[in-house]
Amino acid sequence: MTAPRRCVFAMGAAVLLAGCSGAPDGAADRTAPTSAPASSSASSAGPTPTPSSAFCLDLSTFQVGVVAFRADVGKAIEGEPLDFEELRLRADAIARMGKEMRSSAPPDIAEQFRAVLKAIDTSASGLKRGAQVRDVVDPLYGEKNAPSFDAVDDYDCGAAGE
Repeated sequence: MTAPRRCVFAMGAAVLLAGCSGAPDGAADRTAPTSAPASSSASSAGPTPTPSSAFCLDLSTFQVGVVAFRADVGKAIEGEPLDFEELRLRADAIARMGKEMRSSAPPDIAEQFRAVLKAIDTSASGLKRGAQVRDVVDPLYGEKNAPSFDAVDDYDCGAAGE
């Protein structure tokens, strides 16, 4: 994918992942820093990510999408109804983006990244009538995956090589 198309895709994915009407007012503002280039320290040789890798280019958008997806699914904890179709679309968008990112994930985050993708897939598979709330919520908020979500959410390609 060319750079301009990647930017358009990333912007569109951020809107889809964060949602248009259900996202908090500041959700679109959180995506603005994604266009800032990663620091040059990430371009050193070795296992550090490169700023131009699919992983690093899409990381901020991916992080926003995952946070928004988890927040929307988390509403089920409070007994709020979930929009299964919308959440499946978001999970699908996260999975597509993650698939492109997976091959260039730096070794220091690759395992956690795969765990997050699997947890989202597991949660999305429970988005159906008659499903138990825990089937949808536990993969995203359970103790088993919490460290992976935290690691991916806090990961910074620019700081990875420091």
